[in-house]
Amino acid sequence: MGRKMNNAPVYFTIGQVQHNPLLSLDSYVPIIQENMRKSGYPDFSKGLQLGFNLTANVAQEGGVQVQPPAVHLERYFFLNADKTGGFALLTNSFSFQTTDYGTFEQFLGEFQRGLEIVQQAVGGLSFVERIGLRYLDALVPFEGETLRDYLATELLGLSTRMPQHIFAYSFTEASLVITDGQVISRTISQNGPLGFPPDLHPQPLKVADRFRKLSGEHAIIDTDGSISTRKPFDLNDVKRSLEILHDYIDKTFAASATDHARSVWYKKDE
Repeated sequence: MGRKMNNAPVYFTIGQVQHNPLLSLDSYVPIIQENMRKSGYPDFSKGLQLGFNLTANVAQEGGVQVQPPAVHLERYFFLNADKTGGFALLTNSFSFQTTDYGTFEQFLGEFQRGLEIVQQAVGGLSFVERIGLRYLDALVPFEGETLRDYLATELLGLSTRMPQHIFAYSFTEASLVITDGQVISRTISQNGPLGFPPDLHPQPLKVADRFRKLSGEHAIIDTDGSISTRKPFDLNDVKRSLEILHDYIDKTFAASATDHARSVWYKKDE
């Protein structure tokens, strides 16, 4: 089992499977909710997600391209009592997300358990099109330290070459090519409150106090891995794909952080 960090920098993790559409999803929700409740996720809610049908023909009016109409997608949440982890279910995707990450083995076990509940309730999923795993980590220097103590030199940006100037933020991005997919690593350094990328928010999860109250110099490492290929649904194959993604993400993150950072994260609390 992976070694758990005592002062882990991860503040949000999400794993997702995009699968064949379930147009009768409403009819399956009651049995899914009951089994989720029995498995430790009793907090149920329903919301809407705004989307666009990009495959639809785009109309032209007076030579001007008209944006396709918005589509409201129903989304179901099944959360634990503390609202630190849970599942989100849409007609064509299922995800597990948490703000209380322990080890990958624990995360993967919960993800599998939820996915089994869904696929059994709907009588089996037919195929998967994309499998994704994403981590958000916050690197926060202690008093007397700087981000140079935590981030690899290649990720520090111009601020290290122009120390006499004040920068609002620094951003870097790299895309690692893997079989049937990619791992994108983004690093943003800034001074202020901790936030989330604009395309991602853990609603309705609660972020841990030590991250929610953070305000000051810090860096966010956003590591997003995905495998995009259509294949028949197989729970063991989903597990293997997530393990592969985690291995690449782990290596990418390790290359982004310094030895000092790791010593802080693994240090036992006094």
